[in-house]
Amino acid sequence: MQPSILPLRASGLCKRFGVTTLFAGLELRVEAGELVALIGPNGTGKSTLLGCVTGAVIADAGTITIGGHDLQAAPIAARAALRSLAQEVEVPEGLTGRELLEFHAEVFGEPRGVDRAIVQAELGPAIDALATTYSVGMRKRLMFAALTLGPAALLVLDEPFAGVDREGRGRMLAAIAAALERGAGVLLSAHDAEELAGLGVAARSVDLRR
Repeated sequence: MQPSILPLRASGLCKRFGVTTLFAGLELRVEAGELVALIGPNGTGKSTLLGCVTGAVIADAGTITIGGHDLQAAPIAARAALRSLAQEVEVPEGLTGRELLEFHAEVFGEPRGVDRAIVQAELGPAIDALATTYSVGMRKRLMFAALTLGPAALLVLDEPFAGVDREGRGRMLAAIAAALERGAGVLLSAHDAEELAGLGVAARSVDLRR
């Protein structure tokens, strides 16, 4: 990714559910090498906004550009520049952790990165067990490791540290710092600013309650 390309630009975003407006006319930018954290308790629209950015939720109005690609006009190119981790991690049946990483390595264009991703996941012998047998924390570590494969303009992480132990959190933070160093942007959600303490990297907070 070229440093001059903005990882994320969201302009005029609006999302309503019935008579409830979660956000209207929202403007959001994530610069290259910048971490932006969406702050607020459940119900303030954090996951919905992240869903709009990833394309999982359709905004009622506004535009989203990821790595220079309009999400609506060029969805394949925009999603190719994106890596996302949902709050509730689901894994397909019938595949081991290793097989899932091998699949993502091929899709993301870094087939030689599987061994590095396995180290990142830190699952030990369980890497060759079916991923559906993993705990919540193990699934999150596995799928986060998959996101480190291949070049990406933007990482979108919904409550990434929930259910992850201290050591696993440390590895995730190191990977986030490395992505920022490479020039990627990171957009993540958190309940409050205190969760960002100890990140080890500068973060800009956006409070959706305001």
